[in-house]
Amino acid sequence: MSMDEHNKLLSLIDAEIQRFKDESEKHKRIHRRCQLILIALTALSAIISGSGLLLPDWSKQIEFLVLVTTTLATALTAWAEMRHARELWQHEREVYYALKDVRREIDFVTSFRSLQEDELTDYFQRINRILGSSGQKWSRIQEKKDS
Repeated sequence: MSMDEHNKLLSLIDAEIQRFKDESEKHKRIHRRCQLILIALTALSAIISGSGLLLPDWSKQIEFLVLVTTTLATALTAWAEMRHARELWQHEREVYYALKDVRREIDFVTSFRSLQEDELTDYFQRINRILGSSGQKWSRIQEKKDS
C-alpha cells in the first residue's frame, strides 16, 4: 500500500473522529446546561414558595412567581426532551470511541509494518460500518424528535 492511501485513510478517520468529538461535546453542553438551569429553577420555585410563610401580605405575587418558575421549568424540560441532547451525546461518544479504537489499531499495526491493500480495505469497511450504523441510530433518535 502506498503512503498516499495510508494518509487518505488516516485523514478520513481523523476527520470523522473530530466531527463526532465536536458534536458530542455540543450535545453534552446542551444537556448539562439544561439540567443545571432546571435544578436552579426548581430550587428557586421552592424558595419562592416558602417565602409566602414569611411574607403573607405578598401571597398573590408569590403565587405568580411560583407559577412563572414552574412553567419555565416545565418548558425547559419539554424542550430538552425534544432535543434528545443526552441521547445524541451518548450516541456520538460511542461512535467517537469506536473510531478512536480503529485509529489506535491502525497506529499499532503501522508501528511495525505498512498496511497491505486488503487491510486498508478492511479498515475502510470497518469505518463505513461504524458510520453506517451511526447514521441509522441517529435517524431513530431524530424520528423520536419529530414525533
